[in-house]
Amino acid sequence: MYSKNMRYRQHVDYVVKWISPGNILDIGAGDGLITSMIGAEGIDDNERAVALANEKGVDVRLGSAYNLPLGRKYDRICLLDVIEHLKEYKVVLEQIKKILDVDGELYVCTPPFTGKGKHKGLHSEYHYFEWSPRQFQREMEQSGFTTIDINVNYDLGRMYGKFKL
Repeated sequence: MYSKNMRYRQHVDYVVKWISPGNILDIGAGDGLITSMIGAEGIDDNERAVALANEKGVDVRLGSAYNLPLGRKYDRICLLDVIEHLKEYKVVLEQIKKILDVDGELYVCTPPFTGKGKHKGLHSEYHYFEWSPRQFQREMEQSGFTTIDINVNYDLGRMYGKFKL
């Protein structure tokens, strides 16, 4: 069994290889580690996280997933360990559809529902949603996205879904 830090390092390595290069927006960029490694710009609603990213020279701005910068389009948009924290995730997906290029890709990483968490079966008290792989695909497709691929990695505790409009 991997330590938590080793699992996170493996997750980061996976994401860096998984996301195709392009004009990328990382929604929920946190301290900017992955954002910098994938050559993205990021937004996050946590002032401290944005300050940490900016101190490292990473382009992360203070902003909300519910109020995305609608003035430009992106080739790639990432929601990495974010969607499960969004009470109104469908509102965010609607906003993403407005700023994702026609041929663009949406990358979503989220823990799979196992029913074994101590918080009503969820991994965290801060999660509003967790889905099985089938539920995850259905939710994304009902929100107007087409599934390119979903990979479930139980060792890393995450599902990795790639979608297009």
